[in-house]
Amino acid sequence: MAKFSKIIKQMPRFSGVYIYKDVKNTVIYVGKAKNLFNRVKSYFNKNTDYKTKVLVKKIKKIEYFITGNEVEALILENNLIKQHQPRYNIKLKDAKSYPLMKITKENLPRIMICREKNNNRDEYFGPFVDIHRLRTIISIFKKHLKIRTCKRKFSPPYRYKACLNYYIKLCSGPCAGIISEEEYLKTIDTARKILEGNTDELIKALSLSMNKLSNSQEYEKAAVIRDQIKSIAELDREQLVETIGSDDSDYIGIYNDFKMASISIIQNRNGKIIGKENFIISNIMDHTSILIEFLNSYYLGITQFPKNIYIPEKIEGMDVLIEAINKKFNIDINIAVPVEIKDKKILQLSKSNAEIYFEEKQFKLDKIHHLRELKKVLDLEKLPRTIECFDIATLDGKFNTAAMVTFKDGKPDKPNYRQFNVEGEGHPDDYAMMEEVIARRYQKLKNEKLDMPDLIVVDGGKGQVTSALNSLQILELKIPVVGLAKKYEHIFVEKSKAPLILPKDSIALKLLQNIRDEAHRFSNTRLGARYKNKNLKSVLSEIEGIGEKRINLLLNKFKSAASIKKATVEEIASVESIGEETAKKIFLFFNNGSNDK
Repeated sequence: MAKFSKIIKQMPRFSGVYIYKDVKNTVIYVGKAKNLFNRVKSYFNKNTDYKTKVLVKKIKKIEYFITGNEVEALILENNLIKQHQPRYNIKLKDAKSYPLMKITKENLPRIMICREKNNNRDEYFGPFVDIHRLRTIISIFKKHLKIRTCKRKFSPPYRYKACLNYYIKLCSGPCAGIISEEEYLKTIDTARKILEGNTDELIKALSLSMNKLSNSQEYEKAAVIRDQIKSIAELDREQLVETIGSDDSDYIGIYNDFKMASISIIQNRNGKIIGKENFIISNIMDHTSILIEFLNSYYLGITQFPKNIYIPEKIEGMDVLIEAINKKFNIDINIAVPVEIKDKKILQLSKSNAEIYFEEKQFKLDKIHHLRELKKVLDLEKLPRTIECFDIATLDGKFNTAAMVTFKDGKPDKPNYRQFNVEGEGHPDDYAMMEEVIARRYQKLKNEKLDMPDLIVVDGGKGQVTSALNSLQILELKIPVVGLAKKYEHIFVEKSKAPLILPKDSIALKLLQNIRDEAHRFSNTRLGARYKNKNLKSVLSEIEGIGEKRINLLLNKFKSAASIKKATVEEIASVESIGEETAKKIFLFFNNGSNDK
């Protein structure tokens, strides 16, 4: 395991596919995983079976491909096994392919389940893993959209006799002219959008029906609709990895910072994702030209081209590259930003793979899994490598104190801890104090042109989060802010009124708790020090000849009454402006009239 320890340590705890290659760079095993880190690590345990030990001895290279969920991993695994026929994978001959949905090319189209794409006329969607879910979708289309299921062929004018399905309200009767062909095609278009993943409108309608049934105490019927909603909501999750279409396509994902960029190309051939390529670009001079320079270098150096190259945004120089490829290789290609939802989702997946590859090459972090999980659950744009957390402490409105702790790469960065005294006494106002401290901290960073944190955490709930955001808005800064409320350990975010509730064993939650608890400890330390100093000032003011200036000098030197009591006359006299006579008075005051002899 030693030779693979680095790559395994950096491997994400996401769903995906792992690929083992031998010394000849031949794929010898492909597997899927809910958690890539845990699954790959398990191969190198001592208590593995004989077959696994033989496989491990052959492994010379490990690659992986993250996916959005387990279903995508399953489909991608199937594609790669069919393509590479790895030696150590089980060979499944005559295996059935995953089911598809198709919309027939007829005057009055039907929607049905099929196993293969057997013509170029009909529209195909999928594939899908769960056949039972597809049957649920078909029944929803019949009941709520009233799409026909009969096999009859119809042609205008539509004056046919309506069948039983119309009378039991499972068909809108377009064949009988009960609704027009145009109206019927609109319902087909609605179904098409649902199959493409635009499920919001239907889910809203079904939710309304479910709530009405629930309010009428028709709970069994409501439960049926609840299950239908679940089936529809999960429908688009199964369509990402394997798309149906004859055009070959590449999807270019890019992730970069000021020093380096990573690019991941997801390759779609014959309607199936077959793999990816990763690249690192260093010594970046101009960030605006990274993508076009990469495309020029890569696509003018290969010999087999996809029909489409999808990129995240329009860039200058695309037309020149298309013309250059046409002249050099005499082929036409399309370079564009994707329009269709399925293409947009695959492009997003390529960006996610680029980001993971970037982290693997750029960072060597012990806590990278914690930071990745935190990024995922909080929906952050970047890995939260620098986190600053604020806590307010007060004693009935007195000694108002705030503390800020900094965590770098998941670990305390104590040299960058900060403490704040907050003026004012009386009834404590946590919200106002939070606004003040956030404003002071980030106004200073802004004035000094210092780096901002990737994430701000505040001890508290929605009110504290809002207060922090108010100050950031005034400063025209965009930094994500979350609050962690201690009572129930709920997480409050800017985008939602409802709290985010994570499982108790969540590594993201544990990291936030650790940061919050450290801020709380640090603020209480400051509060205690201010309280002791206030009392010490009162005590020192009783000594004749000791004013405010000398008291502050003594506090800066000795910090506490105990330290002053232990000090000799010479040590006290060494403080600026004190002198030997005053030092003797202070010594005698704290030592009950004794002297230093």
